Amino acid sequence: MIGCPGCGSRLVFDIASQKMKCSYCGQLYPVAQVSRKSKDADESIMENNELMQVTVFTCSQCGAEIVADSDEAVTWCSYCGSPATLQSRLSSIRRPDKVIPFKIDKEECVSRYRAIAKKQIYAPSALLKQGKAESFRGIYMPFWSYNFTRGGAYRFPGTKTETFGDEQITTKYLATGRLESHYEGLAHDASLSFEDDVSEKIVPFMQIDSVDFDECYLNGFYANAADQNEQEYRRKMLSTENDLIIAEAKKEFLDIGLQEKEAKAQLSDASAYLVETESKLAMYPVWFLSYRRGDRVSYGTVNGQTGKVYAEFPASPYKYLLFSLLTAVPVFLILNLLLTAMPSFVLFVAATCGFIVSTMFKREVKELFLKQCHISYGKKTRNIDVKVLIGSIGSCIGILAGILAYLVPIIISGFSTGGLSVESETVYLIISAIFLIFFIIRFFTMRGRYMSLTGIHLNLTNALFIVIGIISVVMFAVRPASDWIYYVISFATAGAVAFSVTSLIHGYNMLSSVKPKQFSRSGGDDNA
Repeated sequence: MIGCPGCGSRLVFDIASQKMKCSYCGQLYPVAQVSRKSKDADESIMENNELMQVTVFTCSQCGAEIVADSDEAVTWCSYCGSPATLQSRLSSIRRPDKVIPFKIDKEECVSRYRAIAKKQIYAPSALLKQGKAESFRGIYMPFWSYNFTRGGAYRFPGTKTETFGDEQITTKYLATGRLESHYEGLAHDASLSFEDDVSEKIVPFMQIDSVDFDECYLNGFYANAADQNEQEYRRKMLSTENDLIIAEAKKEFLDIGLQEKEAKAQLSDASAYLVETESKLAMYPVWFLSYRRGDRVSYGTVNGQTGKVYAEFPASPYKYLLFSLLTAVPVFLILNLLLTAMPSFVLFVAATCGFIVSTMFKREVKELFLKQCHISYGKKTRNIDVKVLIGSIGSCIGILAGILAYLVPIIISGFSTGGLSVESETVYLIISAIFLIFFIIRFFTMRGRYMSLTGIHLNLTNALFIVIGIISVVMFAVRPASDWIYYVISFATAGAVAFSVTSLIHGYNMLSSVKPKQFSRSGGDDNA
């Protein structure tokens, strides 16, 4: 503990003043002043220039390792929410080279987080209520910061096509010259426990606020020790540097149609350039929130320097249901005012909704597979667009509910609307047959991924899609005379789609959360 020179109480880093503040008397001291005194008074803080001795608290449930002051009482884990006292031990870790002190205080952090959270109308109410100041923890996360200096002769190809009347003229270019570049502060998190997908969403950290590391900045916060060597990410960061060079080259050679792929391949030629690399271990500030639901945890993170927010919001099935019912009301009114619900058309709409849900289910299983197997490292993978996913599912349910609500009084009254023309039903038959082909292909291509995720051989959700496709094709091919058959099949199809939607919601919640026991994170401070 670093004590106050005036009263001896604990000193913590104060974000507003960027000074050390006494937790008892409130006196402020410059970091440099307190740092010199603390180092003379306590030799155990730093063993040498490369190592420092810290107290590490370990959670017995999820394995999270929390670096904190030796006198800190850690009563619950910030990463899995376990209300258990963590086991502590002394440990020597590498001393960071640089640190960016917290610039965004907890109140500003909460304000930025809630500005995003209030738009998540499908998120559980408990999570939205949890986004308060006492739920956030201040954590210093380890990052490798890379500086690249490159020199050499470049040869960037370009192609430009111009149209003159009926003729097209393609001109090929070769831009040559001398390349001298220098990029600083290209950062990658140095912890396996801090997910790359999360850390990449809250970068960059601005190096203008970077200062030489001092233990004082950690007082009042928790930290995470680095467990990855800088060589692990050097190639990835070098690729990022190449992208930055290409972006500048595109602006410089705007008129020659720079060929990005070929230019990047030329930059990757080790014999063409002299590349000097410097790496430093830095501690960057992150505000951290965890939300536990069952055996899974969702996280919210805020860049403690810039205020950039990235959060994972699971979906509440009850709020989905409410949205669907609300959507069904205007659909019901529109159908009553404008349309005549023909039974064949209703069945076709139900089958189409099944195809839409099947497409989203396929994409979701792929994302789950990549996340669980950690295949996305070094690759650019698309994350599911939360608003598109939620809107599509909710609209699908609402449209089906509205159509079925419109049909109920028709069925009860025994009203017959007649059939569609042969031409229309033939079109429906062809489209339904195409849907069935896709359902069968997806059943077999997704079987391996689905089994690896669940351990279940039969993918019931995709099997239901196949049943939907077969029934639709048979119905449009046979064209039964009774409208009641269409109604019954339409209700059954709607039920199958609704069941599939529950699988989508479950899968989405898995994507927006993790099982804590799979990770060994560090962080959080009740007093930060």
